[in-house]
Amino acid sequence: MRGVNRRVFERSFLMEVLWNYEKKQNIGFVFCFFPALERLYPDEEERREAIRRHLEPVNTHPSMGPLLAGLTARLEHDLEPSTIIPYRKRIMATLAAYGDRFFWSHLKPLAAVCGTLFGFLFFGSVVGIVILLATYNLPQFFLRGRGFLMGWTEGLQILQILKSPGIAAIVASARDVLAVALGLLTGLILYLGMKVPVPEVSVRLVAGGGLFVAALAAVALFRLQMPPAAVIYLIALGVFSIFVFLQTGMLVV
Repeated sequence: MRGVNRRVFERSFLMEVLWNYEKKQNIGFVFCFFPALERLYPDEEERREAIRRHLEPVNTHPSMGPLLAGLTARLEHDLEPSTIIPYRKRIMATLAAYGDRFFWSHLKPLAAVCGTLFGFLFFGSVVGIVILLATYNLPQFFLRGRGFLMGWTEGLQILQILKSPGIAAIVASARDVLAVALGLLTGLILYLGMKVPVPEVSVRLVAGGGLFVAALAAVALFRLQMPPAAVIYLIALGVFSIFVFLQTGMLVV
């Protein structure tokens, strides 16, 4: 299935092109999954029947598309046709939940904060944009590139791997890095915003204090299971309020 893996990877970027309200990603998924069907069903009539079977509604995270295709190919290989779609429905819902949690709730906010941080540090260059794109796209490109083979090789065991302590540790690490990045960004914004006539030591004290408080607040809010996006909005609101005071000279040091 190695040649199939490459073709599924390439096609996965078009999975949402023909998204529709009735059956969501079904056409895009069949387009992505078609190379596997060609390998599994050399007979054209059997392949057409499999295509019709998989035009049922599909709704999962886009980056999980190749993984879902690999798992579905394993189901096609191992199970009777009548049992495949019920299994696929449960699998795609699970993959959607994990994909939304990791990519939307953790990796995307982390990429935004890191990109903004490096954008301030290297103001006027493209470093911030590069960091933002790399932080989000490298993990999802890896998953898209390996997803089909992982699903085909591991089968339903992949669902247990997603529940493993190792995956939970990766998500927790993303939250910790996000907390530190938020603290650094807060300190940097406060430092750059100190245009009032105060001693340099006071500027550093305010910036360092803001860094510590923001990071501590982020960690505390994450432990309360607050979504990363909500944490970012709260801290951004606080930083913006302080920044306004600094710019207008209303902060008394």
